[in-house]
Amino acid sequence: MKVFANVTYSDVTAKITEFTPAGFVTTDPVINALYSVDNLAIYPEYSALHYRQGDVQLGCTYNFTPALYTTAQLGYQIFGDIYTSSSNVHPLGDQTGSVWSGALGMGYKF
Repeated sequence: MKVFANVTYSDVTAKITEFTPAGFVTTDPVINALYSVDNLAIYPEYSALHYRQGDVQLGCTYNFTPALYTTAQLGYQIFGDIYTSSSNVHPLGDQTGSVWSGALGMGYKF
């Protein structure tokens, strides 16, 4: 039996620091009818994103014969959404959460 494990942690920060929407001009009538550039100036505020994510995976593979095997895997993920806007209005909604996952399979090597 082969056993494997994987643990990862990510801490990601992203922000648009400079954005100038004043130069956005289009002559396309569909875009002009459906799209407004009025809110483009707040992109730097909305783009102040901060996420933390942890992943843990554990699994094993068992060979019944040299060709026939089974594999099982269990995983857990946790995601922390740390929004740093001064207005506390999150454009995407709070995405904090966690999930368990699992997989079981059979295989045959030709």
